[in-house]
Amino acid sequence: MTSLTTVPTYLDTTGPLGTEHLTPDDVQMPRLSLAQAMSDQVNKTHADYIDGVGVGDFFNSVSGQNYGAGPVRFSILCSYPPRGIEFAPMEQGGGVVDRDVPLTDPRMLFGANGEPPQATRFYDYVLQLDPGTPEEEMIGMSLARSGVRAAKSLNGLVRMRGTAIFTGIYTAESISKTSQQGTYMSWRFRNAGFIAEDSVQKYADLYAGLKAVPVTLVDA
Repeated sequence: MTSLTTVPTYLDTTGPLGTEHLTPDDVQMPRLSLAQAMSDQVNKTHADYIDGVGVGDFFNSVSGQNYGAGPVRFSILCSYPPRGIEFAPMEQGGGVVDRDVPLTDPRMLFGANGEPPQATRFYDYVLQLDPGTPEEEMIGMSLARSGVRAAKSLNGLVRMRGTAIFTGIYTAESISKTSQQGTYMSWRFRNAGFIAEDSVQKYADLYAGLKAVPVTLVDA
């Protein structure tokens, strides 16, 4: 996998000069996204269409880079506590109404007649793709709705290691699943080893920074 953000060696000493004023609220972190049949990125008539991205492909939500169907190698730099986010109905324009709905809030529950919850449960992560390689890049990942089961599976793999969250390497692949609503693409995670010794301190520092200043992964 080749990163579009790999810095030429003759520039890597300048640092992010000129961006000191930007805060986490000013920056949209790219996300590792999974294309579905109804995704804008696979619709050639949509402004967000990405050439070459097909159903079941992973892609970068900001740069548009296509990672294919996997396996995509990554480490987890940080995992945030699950939270609820309430969105306005699409007929009302959509958008985030409340991005911090407590998991015990009635909006997280199904209605008495089976109505879907008003708010959606999210599992948010910050990943390092291609860990330990010159192409490694930081990217977010948010799993919700049909991705919640996959998130819990990934969390189980993390807990089974018994080491710091940033020390493990995993792979993500896209798989086809079927429900009452139809066929959709989902995530499958597997263990893929541990990071190299010379990456431990770097990733520990990244973890500390991300934990202290959480990033926003869901657009307002």
